[in-house]
Parts: sequence; C-alpha cells; structure tokens
Amino acid sequence: MGGKPSVPEDQLPLERTFIVTGANTGIGYMTTKTIAQLGGRVIMACRSEQKATDAIHRMKQETQEDFKGSKGSNGIPELNIQYMNLDLSSLESTINFARQFKETGLLLHVLICNAGLLGPQKKALTDDGFELHFQVNYLSHFLLTLLLLPLLKESAPNSRIVNVSSEGHKYSEVKLSNIQGQKSYSVTKFYGNSKLFQIMNMYSLSRRLTGHDISVFSLHPGFVETDIFRTTSGVTKCCVDCWLVCASKDTSEGSKTSLIAALDEKYNGKTALYFKGGKPSGHSGLSRNEAKQEIIWRYSLQCLKEKLTDAILQEVGEKLDSIEPLDRSSS
Repeated sequence: MGGKPSVPEDQLPLERTFIVTGANTGIGYMTTKTIAQLGGRVIMACRSEQKATDAIHRMKQETQEDFKGSKGSNGIPELNIQYMNLDLSSLESTINFARQFKETGLLLHVLICNAGLLGPQKKALTDDGFELHFQVNYLSHFLLTLLLLPLLKESAPNSRIVNVSSEGHKYSEVKLSNIQGQKSYSVTKFYGNSKLFQIMNMYSLSRRLTGHDISVFSLHPGFVETDIFRTTSGVTKCCVDCWLVCASKDTSEGSKTSLIAALDEKYNGKTALYFKGGKPSGHSGLSRNEAKQEIIWRYSLQCLKEKLTDAILQEVGEKLDSIEPLDRSSS
C-alpha cells in the first residue's frame, strides 16, 4: 500500500512538444530533464536566459552521468531543449511568448503550467495592476493557455494542459471584493487563492473543451523544497521554515506527479482530474463548486479583456462583447 508513484518510461515521439513554465529550477527543472531524456522536445519558458542556459548545460551533464555505462540500444540521449523568454508578471511578455512560439511552426502537445511563487509578506502589484500571486501563478497561465489553445487542438488527440497547483488551495476564498487585496492581505491566503483558481480553471476549461480531445489536469506535487520561496521575507520566513520541515520530497520525487499527469497514457481521453501522490485524488469542495468556478472564469476574462480578441475567445465559446469591462475603482 502507498507505494511511490511510477513515472512512465516509454520513449516519446521526437515531434511531441512540451512547454514547461518555470523550467530552469525545482520541479520544472526535473520535469523538463525527464521529458527530454525520454525523447520529447521541451520549450523552457522562463525569465532568465542565463539561468536557462546554465540549467540546460547542467541537465546535459547529469544525463551523461545518469546514462553512463548504459547498454541500451539508444545510448546516452540527446536532449532537445530550447529556451524562450517568459515573464509571467507581465501580460505583454506572455503574449510575446505565445507569438514567438507560434512563429516556430511547431505543434504543441502538452502545456505544463508549473511556474509559481509564494511571497512577499506585503501586498505587491504587477505592472499590469494585479496582485502578484494572482497574476504570476494563475492569470498569466490562463492567458497563455487561451493563446495556445489552437495549437493544442491541432495536436489532438491526447493533448494536455497541466496546472501545477497545491494543497494550499484549501486555504483560500472566492471574494471578488478582496480578490486583489483591496481590503486585506495575507500571503498564505493569496497564494492559496491562486492555487484554488488553477483548479477551478481546470474545470471551467474542461467544460468548454468537450469534444476536442484535450485533457486538462491539475495537481499537488507534494511538499517539496524548491525556489518557490524566493520572494519571501520577514514574518513569511516562519511559514517557509514550517514548509521545509514538512518537505518530505526532493525535486526528483516532487516532479513525479507532474510527469504522470503529463505523460501517462492511461489518462488519455480523461479530463478534470486533480492528482496527488501520482494518482487522481479528492480536493476541496470550494474548488469543485461550479457556480464559484464560473464567477472566477468571468472575472478572469474581464481582467484579460484588453488583451483578447474574438478569434482567441471563440476557442472557448466566448465573445468580447459579452465580457463586461473590469471595474478597477475599488482595487
């Protein structure tokens, strides 16, 4: 009982293309390396070109070590990994990333929305005017998904969208009156909110993609020591210390649930599953509340309205003129 999850080890078709956000460190790093070792093409979507270049170099070195003395017919695998710039704190950067990816002419089979942060202690807004967790962990990933949906549909069947959420989604609320910290702010609450919205988005998107052979999953990777705390300071450090005491997995173990959600063929044709411990699992009643899911869906479209077109929205059965303008007066 309770054995460790097993990651599929079948070789991937060389043309099968993955995008992994936050791929240069932590869970994203291990997810990227494993997929590339299995033969997949991986686009590392992250902010720093230098960190991405260093990560790719390290992956290649580790692969040499991992496969040293391998007697397999394929020997040491050549890693097909490419960096592309993406700053999720900027909607414009997200749009530019999607445009540049489309210009490559590649299809897209799996989008892994992995990047995330926890902190800082005090409320922070992005240049787009949104609370930092809300935009980096959730809203920009939602925009990226909308922009890349045509490629995912073209690559179907068995295209996948994987949202790396967290059990932290249980410490959350759905209150539009405070969704950007208009009245109060708690780093744990707003991190939890962003992770809740990722799961809710899984459900909302799955309903709108019925018949398109695209699976939408979300997951909790486990308690893993990663760079997610890079922006924390002050009192928030106590939360970090508690997390690290609880952290029972390294990034290799922590990436397994992401890899299962992205690769395991037994989930072909399935959608709206939340994974924990490498298998579908239960999650909070709030995250499964369809009425609340639709509230967040409509609000998110309002947030993005200025960046969207009818051509983008028709992919999910929406129109610009049906989206009310966002009222920023109370934010």
